[in-house]
Amino acid sequence: AVVSTQSTGIAKENLESQLTQEQVALIKRQENLQAKVADVVGMGLNETVDLLVQRALYAEAEGLRKEFKLSDRKFWWLKARALAKARNWPELEKFAKGKKSPIGYKPFVDACIENCNKVEAVKYVERLPREQQVECYMDMDMPEKAAETARLARGSEELFERILSQVSAQNTGLRDKINAIRNNV
Repeated sequence: AVVSTQSTGIAKENLESQLTQEQVALIKRQENLQAKVADVVGMGLNETVDLLVQRALYAEAEGLRKEFKLSDRKFWWLKARALAKARNWPELEKFAKGKKSPIGYKPFVDACIENCNKVEAVKYVERLPREQQVECYMDMDMPEKAAETARLARGSEELFERILSQVSAQNTGLRDKINAIRNNV
């Protein structure tokens, strides 16, 4: 038991030492970036990458990704959100088309919706499986588009029920349109 406790203590010290070294390295990189980006020193790694992407300093963000071994998934998620926050829609589209996304395209949809751009969100919705497309269209308050997509999906009856459950019973015109789409299956 004494050996186990000692090895646990050593492992804990090694981890703490590694984390401290990484934090010092990040602060040094931030100090080097200070001329390009004010107030970056003291931010966390994710915040720093986010800020660099928002300021269109992509090479610097990529450098941090490599140096601090950010996973592709984490980096893609951060970059997609940052580009949407910056409302840099052309760069977001270019990024999404650059290579196959390791995070899928739902985070792109979510980032566009969070930043009030349904038109951009639709570009990425179309890359999702149909069931997810239906959910996204409903999130964007587009029940007719959701119904048209549900018509093409497997298990569409369940999808139509979900769509209709979110449409007010008083909105008979919209409910009739959705049912007409449903009946053309």
